[in-house]
Amino acid sequence: MLCHSAPGVDLAGNVGPAMAGIGSRFTAPQLRVRVADITQVHPETVMPTFHRTEGLERVAPELRGKPVLSAQQVEDVVAYLSTLK
Repeated sequence: MLCHSAPGVDLAGNVGPAMAGIGSRFTAPQLRVRVADITQVHPETVMPTFHRTEGLERVAPELRGKPVLSAQQVEDVVAYLSTLK
């Protein structure tokens, strides 16, 4: 929670919008694309892409081709965000 605040999270960031109510505003597929590769929705965002591995800049050689989050972790984040009604 470095960039967003969320209900029940005491120490959180304020760079991005608050996550309160996000599960009411977006469907699971809409949340999934935002978590996996936000640049598909907002190409100029500063939010990192968490599952895309191609076309990225400034990636350490040992991390090239590896997503930040696994597919299961993306699904876990989507499931959590979906509960924030």
